[in-house]
Amino acid sequence: MATRPKNATELPSAALEASEPIINWWLNHWMGSASPFTRMQVAWMETLYEAMQMEAELLTACATSQQQMIKSLSDQQTFTDPTVMRDCYQDIMQEFIDAHKQRMDKVNELAVDFRQRVWEEI
Repeated sequence: MATRPKNATELPSAALEASEPIINWWLNHWMGSASPFTRMQVAWMETLYEAMQMEAELLTACATSQQQMIKSLSDQQTFTDPTVMRDCYQDIMQEFIDAHKQRMDKVNELAVDFRQRVWEEI
């Protein structure tokens, strides 16, 4: 005599063994159709991660520039000499502009990379 399952939702072992090939077949087809959507979502999340990383790099450059500005303003010699102050300010701004240009270049590349990733998944 077959043993009764302890739980009403639990299948008897004979029914489980008999339905296993059908469940595997259905699971493979279901995952096959869901897989492109999952891969597209992964591509989108990778792009989002790269964008967040670029923003963090820009914020780091901004903080560094601000730190240098505070340092130059707290130095009495720099604060009293306008030419030294101008040179310091121009150096700081050039570093920030270079960081911003680098970020914009990466943003342009990111858009192309994202389109390529999505196209590969389609």
